Amino acid sequence: TVTVYPDGRIRLNVNAAKDPEIATLPRIGLRLFLPAAMRQVSYFGMGPCETYIDKHHAGYHGVFRSTVSDLQEDYIRPQENGSHYDCDYVTVKGAGISLTAATGDPGQTFSFNASVYTQEELESKKHNYELVPCGSTVLCLDHKLAGIGSKSCGPDLSEKYRVCSAPFRLSF
Repeated sequence: TVTVYPDGRIRLNVNAAKDPEIATLPRIGLRLFLPAAMRQVSYFGMGPCETYIDKHHAGYHGVFRSTVSDLQEDYIRPQENGSHYDCDYVTVKGAGISLTAATGDPGQTFSFNASVYTQEELESKKHNYELVPCGSTVLCLDHKLAGIGSKSCGPDLSEKYRVCSAPFRLSF
């Protein structure tokens, strides 16, 4: 359900269910492609370094400001990076426009990621120097984001950090 208010606010409520044939998902949320000029980011959540549900002990809650480029973790092998966990809001702005996304349900928080690269670009390249910006600011608003631990360099991701939700509700 999308509700547009006279003051320009938009409320998005989603009630959905994951296909039961798919055991786990990497994330449940929204991906927005914003104008490339929108490069300034501020948020209230875990920071200032990247934080995930299973990797946030080096972070702390606060209001943080950054640029999209500075949120990028430059791993030699491109991969999911730069997320911020347990957020109440995020604002992305530039060139006289801004977008603020906030949780629509009291007590709920979300994770976000802002990047010049798409997830497909990060997945398809073997080295960081091969990455090509997509020409937009890619903003992911994640109701649920799986932890980053995986069998690639250790044990399977713990059950509590997986995205296995049956029916779910998200609101921004």
